[in-house]
Amino acid sequence: MTAVADRPVRRLLSLQLRWIAVLVVGSALYAAVLVALLGTGDVLYVPSLLLVGAAVVPLTFITFVGGLRRGGLSFAQVATAAALGGVVGIVVAGSLEYETVRQFGSLPTWTIGLIEESAKLAVPAVILLWRKPPPLDGVVLGVAVGSAFAVLETMGYALVGLLQSGGNLDSVTQLLLVRSVSEPGGHAAWTGLACAALFSIRGSRRRWLGWLRFLVVFAGVVWLHSTWDSLADNRGYLILGTGSLILLMAATWWLHRDHPEQEPARRGGLWTARAAFVDYLDLSLPTRPR
Repeated sequence: MTAVADRPVRRLLSLQLRWIAVLVVGSALYAAVLVALLGTGDVLYVPSLLLVGAAVVPLTFITFVGGLRRGGLSFAQVATAAALGGVVGIVVAGSLEYETVRQFGSLPTWTIGLIEESAKLAVPAVILLWRKPPPLDGVVLGVAVGSAFAVLETMGYALVGLLQSGGNLDSVTQLLLVRSVSEPGGHAAWTGLACAALFSIRGSRRRWLGWLRFLVVFAGVVWLHSTWDSLADNRGYLILGTGSLILLMAATWWLHRDHPEQEPARRGGLWTARAAFVDYLDLSLPTRPR
């Protein structure tokens, strides 16, 4: 009887401590690649160094947040959403920012925040048309998409820094460290907050109130992002990142309290997607033909 009762406790501890294993293994892999690069001087190790260095902390944070939500989304679903959301977000955001600069000659920080935060919600918004996931799943998906976006962005910055410094690994290692430490309070936290608010719309008793809450949260996320881009010192990044992370953890705690374990959403077809879209806008829908 005691062994049976201890199983849920051991499973919970396993979920909560899994992120430590990801961090330790990822850090060891980064150290191994760095040692191999320094020892051989072979530039073939550079892509591996940038990928592992940019991904260790985001993957750790995704694992940590995913462990807070027992059940619901599978690892494959989260990984797929992260890959699609990160790539689509970086491509859409980069293209829109380029066109904005080309048309208007400048790119204010609030514009960067608005474009990138909107682009990161593209894939979660499509998922919401096919499913009706609870807001807690929105936190997990948002953190996953935001983290994937941050990985790709960090790899780009690291590559540019490596080329501009003439192959100086010290500057690249410092850049990877700073961005990795700040990542949980950056893109991951912002997209997690916005996605949770987005996923809570369809579950709101008053649809207009759900939309209003989402718009307020989204405006706050854009402000956090634009403020981040306007900072110029690591202390400011630390303060803002800590505040963003606290907001994400507070929102996760509140959702756990007010939205206990909900049944996972069921997959639907074309009609379900249409119904979800109409329900999204709070409209009526004719009865499904038989």
